[in-house]
Amino acid sequence: MTYCLGMLCSKGAVFLSDSRTSAGMDNVGVRSKMRVFEKPGERVICIMSSGNLSLSQATLALIDDDLHLNESHPARKHLLNRETMYETVRYVGSKVREVEQRDRVALEADGFSFNTHLIVGGQIAGLAPEVHLIYPQGNSIHASPDSPFLQIGETKYGKPILDRGFSYESSLTDAVKFGVISIDATMKSNVAVGPPIDILCYKTDSLQVKMRTRLQQNDPYLQEIGQKWQDGIVRLVRQMPSADFTKTSLGFATAA
Repeated sequence: MTYCLGMLCSKGAVFLSDSRTSAGMDNVGVRSKMRVFEKPGERVICIMSSGNLSLSQATLALIDDDLHLNESHPARKHLLNRETMYETVRYVGSKVREVEQRDRVALEADGFSFNTHLIVGGQIAGLAPEVHLIYPQGNSIHASPDSPFLQIGETKYGKPILDRGFSYESSLTDAVKFGVISIDATMKSNVAVGPPIDILCYKTDSLQVKMRTRLQQNDPYLQEIGQKWQDGIVRLVRQMPSADFTKTSLGFATAA
């Protein structure tokens, strides 16, 4: 299991992912689900993945191959020479379909579904930042001011805080906080999601990776956010009004 989150803001975009991989209670590993590509001054592209690890790694391997082969074939289509973010996402989707055509039959013959989802986002010079989600079929949707975040993996535990607090107008600083709380809530409820937590905070038109970090399990910031969030929830609950049980509900008969 995994959890990846892409957040679109008026001032940029924030990307967060956990790093836990698991094939059972006694087989837990750590692998980053985030890859960041950049041409300083031209573009920054972030790719995060969930689902079958072999499928996401195969997709990224094809992307890496094209980047490598471009050195000897400059006209070759690759991740960092698409004119728009949509064309970039279409390119990544084509690599997902390429893996699907090669591996789906063998996977399904052994009882496994073709399961890989990707979040692709960033900015190309002259265009606004974008965040997209690519499905196993290679098609995609994108975040917008009305729906400013996209999730893949274990999404349900981290969604409520985003629905209640995060918006397109949130500052990048607050977006990172909301994202870390979202991941902390997910880790609290599902042991299959865990640190290290990779974070990329991208400011519009910087066209360079300047704010990127990795939070280990014992990172003081990660621990402080989790503890303050937990303490804050308890404090707020205690401040809320108590239920009124003196009123008779129409749905229940009064005892004789």
